[in-house]
Amino acid sequence: MKKLILLIFIAVLLVSCASKKPEAKPPKVVKKIVQEPLPAWVYQIPAGRDCVIGIASRTIYEDQMKDAAKQMATIVHSRNKASYTIEKAASTDKENYLQGGSAEFKLNVSSSPEETQRIYENLQLLDEAFYYEFYLALFAENGDSLSSLCTTKFIANFPDWYENDGLKVDENGIRCYASESSSNLISAWQRATEEARFELAKYLEKNVQSQLLSKDENITKKIAIETRLKLEEMQVTRSYVTSELKDNLRSYKVYLEMILR
Repeated sequence: MKKLILLIFIAVLLVSCASKKPEAKPPKVVKKIVQEPLPAWVYQIPAGRDCVIGIASRTIYEDQMKDAAKQMATIVHSRNKASYTIEKAASTDKENYLQGGSAEFKLNVSSSPEETQRIYENLQLLDEAFYYEFYLALFAENGDSLSSLCTTKFIANFPDWYENDGLKVDENGIRCYASESSSNLISAWQRATEEARFELAKYLEKNVQSQLLSKDENITKKIAIETRLKLEEMQVTRSYVTSELKDNLRSYKVYLEMILR
């Protein structure tokens, strides 16, 4: 009798354990937040105007914030006007891949400190807007006022002009499309413009040297690539900015179109 009771107790215990579902861990949530509206000049730089966008962190110190945005706009505008891009890459490919390796060096600098200073002194604020914790400002050396169409704020759909990063060549010049992501909007914008300049430089001039060596039945391939070019008269003509919140961390992605005429 005792054995029967014991067997019944064990059977009930096994059934209850089997019916109890393990607690599932809550999945990580990727929350795409509703975009804040931006003025039209962010999506499309006013045609016929030598305009440039500057960005700064949002702060209560208005003068410092605006000056930081102007400084960024100055550097971007100066390098778009004329800058040197230097890119060097070297790699060694061996049958024993542990003995191979690669290295890369990239640099993009303004061509003239005097020109950069002149641009800073002449840039005038045309319009401004806030995007989450960042301040965006449109500057131009020609300080004429903007039309209401340029300053109207709205939320644009993903642009049809962007397909992927790369180059397109047409009768109006060379168009470069670049995109970069970062937790900092300033960094994403600057890296996107810099990447566009490097792509334009590589398209215009590239020197490749390679050497194939054979020693003790081991093949070693060495490749060195060097690009050094002065670029002039570039301009960001269109852009698009998105923001995403993931696990309470905000990130930004910038899409740009840059033209070299």
